[in-house]
Amino acid sequence: MSERAEGLGPRAEGATTSDDARENPSPLAPPLAPRPSPLQRHRFPFAILLLLATTLFLPALLRREVFTLRDHFDYFQPLRWFTAQELLAGNLPLWNPWSASGEPWMANPQTGVFYPPTWLFLVLPFETAFMLFLLLHLVILGIGAYLLFARTASPGAALIGAVAMMFSGPVLSLMDVQNNLATLAWVPLALWCACEGAWRRGALVLALAFLGGEPFFAALAALLYAVTRRRIDVLWTGIAAFGIAAVQLLPFLEFVASSDRAGGMEDALILRDSMPLAAWLHVILPLGWTTAQQFIPVLYAGVLVVVLALLGIRRNTLGWVALLAFAIVVAAGPGLLTQLPLTLFRYPARLVPFGVLALTALAAKGWDRIRPDKRWLDLVLVLVLVADLLPRARPLLGTAPFRTDVVPWSREIGTFGKVLRFGEVEITKRAQWMSGYLNLYDRRFDAFTAAPLASAEYVRRHRELLSKPSFESFAYAGIVHILTPSALPEPWYPVEQKGTLVAFRNEGAFPMAAHFAPGSSSLRRASWKLDTSSATIVVNAPSDGIVVLRQQAARGWKVTVDGIPGKPLVIDRMFRGVSVKKGRHTIVWKYDPPSIRSGAVMTIITLLALQVSLFVKRSR
Repeated sequence: MSERAEGLGPRAEGATTSDDARENPSPLAPPLAPRPSPLQRHRFPFAILLLLATTLFLPALLRREVFTLRDHFDYFQPLRWFTAQELLAGNLPLWNPWSASGEPWMANPQTGVFYPPTWLFLVLPFETAFMLFLLLHLVILGIGAYLLFARTASPGAALIGAVAMMFSGPVLSLMDVQNNLATLAWVPLALWCACEGAWRRGALVLALAFLGGEPFFAALAALLYAVTRRRIDVLWTGIAAFGIAAVQLLPFLEFVASSDRAGGMEDALILRDSMPLAAWLHVILPLGWTTAQQFIPVLYAGVLVVVLALLGIRRNTLGWVALLAFAIVVAAGPGLLTQLPLTLFRYPARLVPFGVLALTALAAKGWDRIRPDKRWLDLVLVLVLVADLLPRARPLLGTAPFRTDVVPWSREIGTFGKVLRFGEVEITKRAQWMSGYLNLYDRRFDAFTAAPLASAEYVRRHRELLSKPSFESFAYAGIVHILTPSALPEPWYPVEQKGTLVAFRNEGAFPMAAHFAPGSSSLRRASWKLDTSSATIVVNAPSDGIVVLRQQAARGWKVTVDGIPGKPLVIDRMFRGVSVKKGRHTIVWKYDPPSIRSGAVMTIITLLALQVSLFVKRSR
């Protein structure tokens, strides 16, 4: 988006100059007066945005309740709760041993270990932190949109556009996939930094966009930043952003390389929830609260917004038109998405909020064209937009008290061995199916993961289990219980039933840790203890052999036997093992991936370098 052709560069009357211009004033010019901050210059619009957003969350905050729709309940709430509990206990949650036979935890950006807004969960009650986390990002999105729109439109028109963006159905639909909302919230602010020439702030905002947890949105934000700025300092912004986020980014990239996202994902899964062109009518007209695609259940962005956007199309706003066209094309799910070497992008309908960003930017320009010189009309239009948009989003806003005792099965199921779901999960019975990350509340072992990426080899083996089920294959994988509405033959036998769902047990399942002797089918069970960075096994080996831990092998795991370093083995291309001699042994596995240490060093060096450069700038 070039500044002249795209409408992001021309400066509105009274707008501020860039950092670059202020850093090099003419020696003959009088000293520059301190420039007021955006907070000082735009206090009233910011207050309006904060007030409107707060009213949306205030009832739940007062009742100490949380949103419950879709991924709120079985994904993000247990994910946030588990991560916060580990951090509060003084543990850095590097690994999750309770899902998918173990999985890198901190390598998943959605956990937000290094994302400052998630630290709310360390200092506030969970219900309050959960709702404030969402409120904070909605406010950041509104303020960023306002600052961006105010560069080329009046404050009143920019406020109209920001409100339309904040309360549009596609944006509010992202609240239950909150990593998408957290990253999207920084996109308008990143574009504002690009237009202002504030490369340091731009680097910080782009880093926060990635740390928010949605890599594809963050990559798209970086691309839009580069296209908008088109200056040499984009290079420095990119390097600095990479360095700031390195503590999270390097472990993520290491995990992606061996995950199902490295070219191993099915085309149907990549293109799931694509959005045909006809579905964009739901963006314009309130035709119902959901469509055939489910990722964005509320598509309505406002008929008034669309009318104003049409009025805002001019030669200098073609950049926004291009962004809208891009969102429409990609949301339709073009086949090109399945040809990418890394399938970091799924659910094409997620691009609709980017289209809404373009629509609301155009709407701000359109309102500026016809706006009478009466400021009170801006507030009237704000209220009209809120009254039009919020009722359509009401299905998204259901709340209930937060609970961790939602899994109805007895503690025996999943505590000492893995649980496998066999059958189609019923959306209305997520607790019974122990879907998502609900297993983390009680530290139950789930044979699979709810994470957006997983080990490619493990995913392949899991699919084989489900496509070619057999007692022996389930037993070898350590599956102790199966949850299914179907009857299973002996030697499976039912132990519990919840509605139509039955829990079957396999007495012959391999234990989590055991000793095997070469050439023998017998095994010796071992005692074991797992946490988020280590595993300890104590075994009395009757002969020389191998101790197998039915947890995933991954780069970064090191093992010692009685304090002496051992050679890690990969058993059946999946599980961890180590050779031992006859006798009693204590085996300790430690998870210490080099990417985390390298990333931490890079982040510290980058932050120090930015601080030094800022000091030098101020000294001048």
